[in-house]
Amino acid sequence: MSRQTDVQSETPDIRIPLTAVGVTNMTKEVVFNGGSRNYNVLADISVFTDVPGTQRGMHMSRTGEAVMDIIENAFSASTKTFERLCSEISSRVLEVSDGSTYAYTKLRGTLVVRKKSKVNGRITSDPVHVFASSRVTKGGSPRNTIGVSVVGMTVCPCAKQMVIDYSRELLKNEAEKLKISEDVIERILYMVPVASHVQRGVGRIMVHGVEPGIVDVYDLVDLIEEAMSAPTQDILKRVDEASLIRMGFEKPRFVEDAVRNMAKTFWFRYSTRLPPDTQIIFSQRNFESIHKHDAFAKLALRMDELGRFFEGYR
Repeated sequence: MSRQTDVQSETPDIRIPLTAVGVTNMTKEVVFNGGSRNYNVLADISVFTDVPGTQRGMHMSRTGEAVMDIIENAFSASTKTFERLCSEISSRVLEVSDGSTYAYTKLRGTLVVRKKSKVNGRITSDPVHVFASSRVTKGGSPRNTIGVSVVGMTVCPCAKQMVIDYSRELLKNEAEKLKISEDVIERILYMVPVASHVQRGVGRIMVHGVEPGIVDVYDLVDLIEEAMSAPTQDILKRVDEASLIRMGFEKPRFVEDAVRNMAKTFWFRYSTRLPPDTQIIFSQRNFESIHKHDAFAKLALRMDELGRFFEGYR
């Protein structure tokens, strides 16, 4: 067979360098065994590089081969995490991409987390969205990102307090007839669950500039769930529903509270394990039940900036 012409390596008619060229939404099952637990993920992977003005196109088959080689190797390798996989793909793609100065890989997938329910002790299987990326430059170190988003429940503190105040006035008006004192009224209001509005919320943490394996996705899942009022769960008997509601109403949280609690817990868990210039984004979106809009809060800062708020707690 005669030698084939390398069309991609030809000089283009319009010699403009391109910022990003690549393949997107390659859906692959990947086995990870480098975290605290093994897990399988159905992942969408996208890979990009730059293309110089002297090159007509990217060798996309080389990119696809590099991705598949590394994913197949992930089944047997001893240490694999989302961000390490992205880093290895970026490094390999950069090796086979003539003229490129960087390679960037991003991954989005769904991880099914099996754990014991805090409500009824059942073993649940909860979907969690995971995110990872890695940018590798010629002669530089990988820049990695890892993150997760988790669904939970929040109870509005403001509405709860307004109902408490309203109930207090009702009880005071009937105090003489019911033969109860103000101390008893306060005791009743403390012991009996009081109405508020409840909504599902999505908490997210993204950690940028992290070495692979330091931040565990399962740890982030627990951290985000704990920041909200209560978890959500698919299968609940009536007694379980009551337990879950009581759990949530004992810990009412604004969208702002959820973000601040994520930040505080994250710092105490990772302050000695992450460098000061690590960038973190904490966010929470609540799908409001009595409003037509959603509520949103976000905190973006470096690890050393976060530490200024909590150093005194040590």
